[in-house]
Amino acid sequence: MSMYSDDEPAWRQHFPTYHFEDRDVALEEYRLTAKTLEADERVFLNAANISIVIGAAFGSLALGNLNALTSSLAPYVPELATLFVVLLVSVAAGVIFLRYFADRQKAIVFAGRKLIVLRRMLGMSYGRLQLVLPNWRVEGADEPFALRLFPGWNTYVAYPCYALAGISSVVVFFVGATILSKVFGANHISASLHPLFLAIFLSVAWFVYLCWLYRKALLDTHERTSFLVARTIANILGVRIDDRAEYLIYRANLATHEVHRLGIDLTSLKKMAVQIEDKEFFSHRGVSWKGIARLLLSVMRLGPRSGGSTITQQLARTLFIVDQSKLIRRKLVEILLALWLSKVISKDRVLEMYLASVRFDYGVMGIAAACSRFLKGPRESAIGIAEAFFLIERLSNVRSLLLGPRVAQTLRRAVYDGVLTAEDAVNTVAIYRRVIDQGLINDQSKYLPELEIEWLAAQQSVAGDV
Repeated sequence: MSMYSDDEPAWRQHFPTYHFEDRDVALEEYRLTAKTLEADERVFLNAANISIVIGAAFGSLALGNLNALTSSLAPYVPELATLFVVLLVSVAAGVIFLRYFADRQKAIVFAGRKLIVLRRMLGMSYGRLQLVLPNWRVEGADEPFALRLFPGWNTYVAYPCYALAGISSVVVFFVGATILSKVFGANHISASLHPLFLAIFLSVAWFVYLCWLYRKALLDTHERTSFLVARTIANILGVRIDDRAEYLIYRANLATHEVHRLGIDLTSLKKMAVQIEDKEFFSHRGVSWKGIARLLLSVMRLGPRSGGSTITQQLARTLFIVDQSKLIRRKLVEILLALWLSKVISKDRVLEMYLASVRFDYGVMGIAAACSRFLKGPRESAIGIAEAFFLIERLSNVRSLLLGPRVAQTLRRAVYDGVLTAEDAVNTVAIYRRVIDQGLINDQSKYLPELEIEWLAAQQSVAGDV
């Protein structure tokens, strides 16, 4: 299930909550933005119509008079040179026009988002009347990111691309076929099938390239080609993901701001998260191939049970993957999303989003909720290293259980690596004793007394050595 839902009160953080002393300034800005948006939409539609007409006219003239043009210029310019110039003009026109429409679409979307922000700043909201005012329309949207730079290939945004790319590809086909027939020594296209097939391939490839160029020009702030690939593969594999990249990253950023606002010091938590969850966090690019190898061995029952997920993968799973079943297919999508996230978000920011967003126990989402449940809310003092160990060990423990052997092994490793002292380990076990006595977690295996004896003896041994 996706991490963020408007039906979850814990994450009901609205955008934005600013106030003005002089509302007339905001109202005037709202009116100006509304006029700008209206003008941009009108320009987009008019430019689409004009460019399609011009493109069609140019294509007709170029193709209808191609032989006459090359013949009239033959005494001065070689026929192939003339054909190459016509081809180059068609190619350049297609690219320039599509870039122009991409820029116009960006202006429209940014003006629409600004309009929604200003409306929210003025205290205006249409709530959940989505049957009357759809959330993806400017008139009804309460969330700026409901307006996407590229809403889909079946929307009006894609129509100029289809038209211009189609016209340009037709010109490329006929001019290219003529050039190829002359290069291959044929007087007519029908004289040789090889140039014809090659011309078809080039025109189709050019159409696909122009569509891709247009789509790439409409990538949002955090979107990248790798995200589009991950989304496509997720659809092919039948793994449901939430593809609202900008919205979800915005909400994750908002959660980190809330953590800082509450005064929660993440220093020890970051250190312990790397120690327990992903020791290679700062050296890999979102994915640990060693971890994946361990996962494969675990699936084949050739090694100990291992999740194999890095911190970046866990964040990607928490934010974007709705369908948590289908382990192997989900892991593949998770890896692709993690590779994308590592490119668009810094390591330190990933850690903060991770701590602010992931599940620390059943129904406990994010470090703020974890502190409230287990530490009785943020304190003026910083979170100690023992408390950090306890909180990080709680990650994704959906049954609220004390997993004794796992805790013991992780404690030993942390002490061995010098992250914890024996005294820190004793303090950590004391935290487990407190929360178990409070009924917050359950020690079904009755393993806690063994932990207490082990680490009390270890502390006394260290004290005796000193």
